[in-house]
Amino acid sequence: MTKHTLPYVSLVILLFAALARAQQPVKLVHADSLIGYTRGSDSYRELIGHVKLEQDSTTLSCDRAVQNLTQDNVVLYGNVRVKDDTLTLLTSHANYSGKTKTVKSDSAVYLNDTRRTLTADRGDYDSETKVAYFYGHVFVRDSSSQLSSDTLVYYRNDDRTFADGDVRIKSLDNNVTVYGGHFEDYGKRKYSLVTVTPLLVQIDTSSDGSIDTLMITGKTMEAYRDSASERFIAHDSVEIVRGSLSARCGYGIYFSSDSLVVLQKNPVVWYEDNQLTGDSVAVYIRNKNLSRVDVIGAAFAISQSDSIHVDRFNQLKGKRLTMFLHDRKVSRIIVESNATSLYYLYDKDKPNGANKVSGDRVVMYFTDGKIDKISVISGVEGDYYPENMVKDNFGTYNLAGFAYYKNRPLKDSLPDVWK
Repeated sequence: MTKHTLPYVSLVILLFAALARAQQPVKLVHADSLIGYTRGSDSYRELIGHVKLEQDSTTLSCDRAVQNLTQDNVVLYGNVRVKDDTLTLLTSHANYSGKTKTVKSDSAVYLNDTRRTLTADRGDYDSETKVAYFYGHVFVRDSSSQLSSDTLVYYRNDDRTFADGDVRIKSLDNNVTVYGGHFEDYGKRKYSLVTVTPLLVQIDTSSDGSIDTLMITGKTMEAYRDSASERFIAHDSVEIVRGSLSARCGYGIYFSSDSLVVLQKNPVVWYEDNQLTGDSVAVYIRNKNLSRVDVIGAAFAISQSDSIHVDRFNQLKGKRLTMFLHDRKVSRIIVESNATSLYYLYDKDKPNGANKVSGDRVVMYFTDGKIDKISVISGVEGDYYPENMVKDNFGTYNLAGFAYYKNRPLKDSLPDVWK
């Protein structure tokens, strides 16, 4: 015998032992009665009453079973229970293959796996790969969320879930529901992804009893639960609507626990008659009411000065802008650092030119949503343009960077899957 023979023999023994373990047939543990018979070249036995079978870590129980000993599969009838360590699957009828270690049911199924429960019209479970497949009216619930979809795949070892078709995920902690066509959840990373027309909806009842619905959509939406501040991130063609507020941007973050929305990548925000733009916008919601909007970098505010003179726009610009709200109305707008304002004047509703004022800080005060007065602080400079100069020449007097957008998103223009 050569010096290589012993290691070779040991390897062969290990391989045969592993193969033997992998091919262990389904074993009968108990049945009240047993009938054996043959059909063709296959041997069968019918098991009746308190049937219990097992294979490796999987235990099967039911009222009645027909076991094909030749093919190593079992058809299970009545009160079917499949248990694989912490997972329990219940159904009324199922097929189990000892060769593939897979249970398949075309009947309604119920699954319990410690932290979550699931129901579906039918389902399959592979106890070898620890992967479960469910089809039709899938509904999953755990301690903090609910999910429904047309189909779902659950990878137990990796704690991953993929769902498709009319997906709805509701957070029970903050009343946020996310809709979409495809959903992926990575439990170990506390991360989720929704694609195919994702839409976030949060319905709030404000202090005065009115209902405000926050809606956020984009090409894709991510959710992170890796910190105390749960956040949802919408990417590409993002649209937001909440009451009188609408917004568009390329990238939006919603911090649900802080009631904060951060908009980046060319954000445009509309509130009533006001339009805000800048490098970055933060929208604050306090006591379920919009309280403040911060614009940082290239801040610009535009509002139509008069409903009759639609070409005249009051304007504010600077490096930073803050819009404050009270009782759902704009109360004041503060612009800081290189602040400049252009506002149109009226004398008893008759146009009377425009004022351009700049300073270190400009504060514009509003009454009932309309400009009441303007305060300019430090480094004040100003010009008055009479009506005969301004009339029919409004574009000349617009502040540098002026851009008025008419593609304001509306509630009815967003996906209606949530209704």
